[in-house]
Amino acid sequence: MIMKNAIIALSLSVLFSQNDTTFIRDFYQYDLNEYQSLEMELNFGLGELNISVNDKPKTISGIIEYDLKRTETDVKFSSNYGVAVLSINGETGNFQFGDNSINFDFDDDYHNALDFQLAKDIPTDLQMDFGLGEATIDLSDLSLSYFEIDCGLSDVNLELNKPNNIICERVSISSGLGEFNGIGLGNLNTKKFNLDVGLGAAMIDLRGKYDEDMDLSIDVGLGALELILPKNVNIKLRIDHSFLSSVDVNGLLSKGNNKYVSKDWDNARPTITGDISVGIGAVDVEVD
Repeated sequence: MIMKNAIIALSLSVLFSQNDTTFIRDFYQYDLNEYQSLEMELNFGLGELNISVNDKPKTISGIIEYDLKRTETDVKFSSNYGVAVLSINGETGNFQFGDNSINFDFDDDYHNALDFQLAKDIPTDLQMDFGLGEATIDLSDLSLSYFEIDCGLSDVNLELNKPNNIICERVSISSGLGEFNGIGLGNLNTKKFNLDVGLGAAMIDLRGKYDEDMDLSIDVGLGALELILPKNVNIKLRIDHSFLSSVDVNGLLSKGNNKYVSKDWDNARPTITGDISVGIGAVDVEVD
């Protein structure tokens, strides 16, 4: 059932020029006061992405800038039995990479940018999928019930400097060929944390506020992972690796058979139980 009258939405398009090329600038705003939760799916093919938190607790606002000749952007808002559903799809075509490199200046060669501020006071199921580009994501003080991100070839900086307002049932992060940096991800307050590192490099800082035990599952193929674990929880790790891989663990007690535990175990604290599988990549683990 679609609740057509329960949404206050604003969408405005403006033309602007840069380097003799005409671009579209679309403005969006959604009032979520009528809804109990949000399901948001974001697919971003190429460009610069910024995600942050709105000062207005029940409002989503955003700007998308793109070249209409190269990019097709589709934004849809609907609702279903009190659940707001926001879908953003940006498909890119008619673009040629350089002869020797995929590195380029977005401002000069290709302008495609998305900047959205999310509502912090509504339980949110957030799924994000990137192609190639740069992303800055600040999820501090949101109410995430589920979070999934596939980074593709992008360089991504993800930060949480405040705890998630609710329990997050599951977090899934897939880092491809680019570089992923995650700061304060313990603040996601999740029961399950899955991480897949492909060919790129990832730095995962799991420090933060823990209210629940967490199951941690990490798969590292050819990439490199720097993992920082918090001191304020119990830790129990098992690390499977081949003779071609590199593994270094600091701050945990080795129990043999690739198993590690906290040196100062306290049954009153939450526990991180982790399984790490390493192909021919490199993993550095540190407790701080």
